[in-house]
Amino acid sequence: MSKTLTLYRPVGLKGAELILDRGCSAFPPWLPDQPIFYPVMNAEYARQIARDWNTPDAGSRYAGVVTAFDVDASYASRFAVRTVDNNLHQELWVPAEELATFNQHIQGPVRFTEAWYGPEYRGPNTPLGPLEHQLLALQAQSRDAPPFIQANTAACLFNAAWWSSTPPSAQGLDPSDHRDLLDHLHQTWVTLHPTWPLPAPARIVKQTHNENAPHAL
Repeated sequence: MSKTLTLYRPVGLKGAELILDRGCSAFPPWLPDQPIFYPVMNAEYARQIARDWNTPDAGSRYAGVVTAFDVDASYASRFAVRTVDNNLHQELWVPAEELATFNQHIQGPVRFTEAWYGPEYRGPNTPLGPLEHQLLALQAQSRDAPPFIQANTAACLFNAAWWSSTPPSAQGLDPSDHRDLLDHLHQTWVTLHPTWPLPAPARIVKQTHNENAPHAL
């Protein structure tokens, strides 16, 4: 096995869904007005962007999801590392036309490690109903949880941290049922998708758009 370098990429909800559509194995093609693909060099920088820039952004659908992935270190070394503002804010600059080749050098899955939400977050489009009632829908299907979760992969993957962070009373649940449902979801998810962890719980961010946030991705 070649040595790998772990990189991080903050994305909005649509970007996260496009990664999921590719089996968590690649990043989607860059748009014509995006000449550079900017993975970042450390988790804290990715967290700052996801939390401070994505969550108030309508284009991100009020969510910031931190991804982590491993890329062949020798291949990654051909790209410049740029520093923005301070030494924490380091980015790998990959020309957009190289992204398809870059994706081929990703080893293992793209992992969704944590998620941050703005107060206007509503989640992926799903037949499960309003975000606040979706754990109740899971509770109603508890006997058939694996196929139910598999059929609602995007909702479970991108809403799990919201469900964890939002008070049970706001979701029509008592604390015990809330905890049991989340435990059941995580146990079933690990069985179904052992290489795609559910994002860690994060807070719902109550703030306005920060124009001075780190380099927006």
